[in-house]
Amino acid sequence: MPKIYLNCPVETFSPRAKNELAEELTTIALNVEGLPDTPFVRSTCWIYMNEYPAANVYHRGVSGGTKVISLEVNAFEGGLDIASKQLLIEKFTISIRKHAGLKPDELAPVYIVIRDVPQANWGVFGKTITLADLRNPPADAKAI
Repeated sequence: MPKIYLNCPVETFSPRAKNELAEELTTIALNVEGLPDTPFVRSTCWIYMNEYPAANVYHRGVSGGTKVISLEVNAFEGGLDIASKQLLIEKFTISIRKHAGLKPDELAPVYIVIRDVPQANWGVFGKTITLADLRNPPADAKAI
């Protein structure tokens, strides 16, 4: 149930590419975190895309230039081991490269930070939720 914040300059992704990217990142996150791909669990993965005018994105100390993309991924502490984090970073970067229209051999300016959030710090609907709750949801759990 990661919460993902994607930051990029305006027009890094087309409207269609944003939709496809969000779908793909959700699927990757659920698979890597070992969560069941059910409508309920899928509905708990949220992505916020923040687009900034190129003049407000600085690279090398100046605005404009390379379309630097950053992701902040909040995941349950213990849900991803070191190998899973590396896999998430690799698969997210490949997906972003594709949807941003970057060439496969082109260096992808994608920076990813993964934050491990203790389960006691994760609240939904006024109470805490655990990784076990998401890995074993009730069969009749409805999507949010």
